[in-house]
Amino acid sequence: MHPTIDAPGRHMRTRTLEAAAVIAITLLLTGCSGGGDAGDKRNPSGTPAAAEKAEVTQRCVDAIADRAAAHKGGAVRSHPVPGPCARLSDADYLDAYMAGLEQAHRVAQKASQGESGKAADGAGN
Repeated sequence: MHPTIDAPGRHMRTRTLEAAAVIAITLLLTGCSGGGDAGDKRNPSGTPAAAEKAEVTQRCVDAIADRAAAHKGGAVRSHPVPGPCARLSDADYLDAYMAGLEQAHRVAQKASQGESGKAADGAGN
């Protein structure tokens, strides 16, 4: 009768070991083990890591600002997505899109203020 009592216990231990092995392998494959290569800038999903993401986002913002500057007074469409923005998630792209519009607006305001200042200086001569 002991083998019947003993068998379920061994089976549970085997499952626990199997589950622990699966978890350990998953952590190693996803880079969550803490012993990953410090020089690797990407996570396993192919999206940019934090420092690279900031650089990609800024290039995206600049591309959208350039697009907005080329469409003075017109609507700036969010699609097609500029090349530098292609690797961003939808949420990050939306944030970059809005930041790009704001950047273009600030540049246009500064240019407008500069022109009105030159006109005022020229009127005094």
